[in-house]
Amino acid sequence: MLYYNGDWAPNLVPPKRVDPSLGKGYDYDVCNAEVLLTRLAVKGGRIVLPDGMSYRLLVLPERDFMPVEVLAKVRNLIGAGATVVGPKPVRDPGLKDYPKSDEAVKRLAAELWSEVDGKTTTQHPFGKGRIIWGKPLREILLADGVQPDFEVVGGENDTFIDFIHRTVDGVEVYFVVNRNPRPETASCAFRVSGRQPELWDPVSGAMRDAASFKQTGGRTVVPLEFEPHGSLFAVFRRPIAGDAAGKAATNFPKFKPLQEIAGEWTVRFDPKWGGPAQATFAALEDWTKRAEDGIKYYSGAAVYRKTFDWSRLPGQGKFFLDLGSVKETARVKLNGKDLGVVWCHPWGLAVSSALKKGKNELEIEVVNLWPNRLIGDGQAPPEKRLTRTNVPHYHGLDPKTSLRPSGLLGPVRIMTEE
Repeated sequence: MLYYNGDWAPNLVPPKRVDPSLGKGYDYDVCNAEVLLTRLAVKGGRIVLPDGMSYRLLVLPERDFMPVEVLAKVRNLIGAGATVVGPKPVRDPGLKDYPKSDEAVKRLAAELWSEVDGKTTTQHPFGKGRIIWGKPLREILLADGVQPDFEVVGGENDTFIDFIHRTVDGVEVYFVVNRNPRPETASCAFRVSGRQPELWDPVSGAMRDAASFKQTGGRTVVPLEFEPHGSLFAVFRRPIAGDAAGKAATNFPKFKPLQEIAGEWTVRFDPKWGGPAQATFAALEDWTKRAEDGIKYYSGAAVYRKTFDWSRLPGQGKFFLDLGSVKETARVKLNGKDLGVVWCHPWGLAVSSALKKGKNELEIEVVNLWPNRLIGDGQAPPEKRLTRTNVPHYHGLDPKTSLRPSGLLGPVRIMTEE
């Protein structure tokens, strides 16, 4: 659906929220008067934009005023078949042509709303469309046979899986995201039927068919798993092939650890940014827990190096390197081969192409954020500071409580699919 924001701030759109009248499972966009006046039309009972977007409802703001030119356009949209939801305006907010503008608003409103008062009478037909006032948006959609576009089945009470849905050249594309900083597992229902769901990873670009799903009530229910703040695209673009499709137990592989790369690491910092040229970590730990100020307050890149033994021959399985936790990004090289950068959960990547039997050389370059260096400089006299900033806020922070966790935190393990 499309909300007209009443031009409360013509160039701003408020943060996305769940309208209590609408509830979860439906999506919306917001438009201002310029869009409403110059870009909206009606086709097949839906409100459409020139770029292909279409909406079932136009929702007006809860106000008793509306510019006369906007109300005139609303009249045209309803006459052409649109469904418009909102209160009856009684005046124009501006002074142009006052008081004639107020009279014009009242005349148009009487024509469109007629006896609708939002209480005893809630709907009035006009032309090919209708005006509704006083009914919850969810009730209107369900009465029209429009189920929620997306719904989460299962999960915890505070599970928050959000979505955006677009139709692109007949393909149904859903972007689905976990809004919580914890892993989530839930079945998600999409208002699509008869099509094979595909799962596209927005981080790696990997695309694969969902192996586990079911069709019910005109919707496709897909079991999904999300990393903290993780996301994926669910894409529906081709018919389901065969009765066996969707019968698998899960859509996500399970991994088991084969070997932890534990023990001592050599870490090289950049002395230009206050770090030691080289340090030894007996075990992986947060830089801010170290006693050396050059590490505790370090911001920038540091390179971890370690040699480890591996007993399996190449080709004896698919292997992955799990970094555990990284603050904040890591570039991984194994035996001189650059395997790429990780910057979010699950903090892992495939290593089969570089792993070899015997001795292996692992190099992980980690980059953290700036606050620690700024907090450290705030404790030092100006002549010994390595940074210069117009954000003095950091200089007043307590280094015992305000430093950001940094570095490779681990555990670092080699994993394989179960």
